[in-house]
Amino acid sequence: MAAGFVGMAFIPYFNHLMQILDTDEELKKTAKGIFKQVAWTAGGTAVGGIFAGPFGAMAGGMAGSCIGYFYSSDYESLVAVIRNLTDDEKAKIVHKVQELVGSTSLEALTHFIGAQVQREALLNLLRQFATGVKSGG
Repeated sequence: MAAGFVGMAFIPYFNHLMQILDTDEELKKTAKGIFKQVAWTAGGTAVGGIFAGPFGAMAGGMAGSCIGYFYSSDYESLVAVIRNLTDDEKAKIVHKVQELVGSTSLEALTHFIGAQVQREALLNLLRQFATGVKSGG
């Protein structure tokens, strides 16, 4: 039982990391990105429908969603990938974040993201990890 508890010691740190990611300003940019994506899709559907009927609406919607996708941020998918990691992967990412921060304390993590350069370093680390997970590496 004690081994199981020790093995899950990364969970509070992981939860704190997720709370930071959920409340970071970068997430607000993502919400705007999603709105842009929906707006491009709706606009493409409307314009296509006006000019070419139902087939045009379908083609316009597909084109609009592609354009919206290219103009949107990948932050939300990053958070989703991290949230859905296995426990082993969560433990690995916590270890990597703690190495970057230089501490295992929650306060150090909160303090670490106070500077733009450090936030970018954290996001780059998370993106690299999530990319490796998505590609199976």
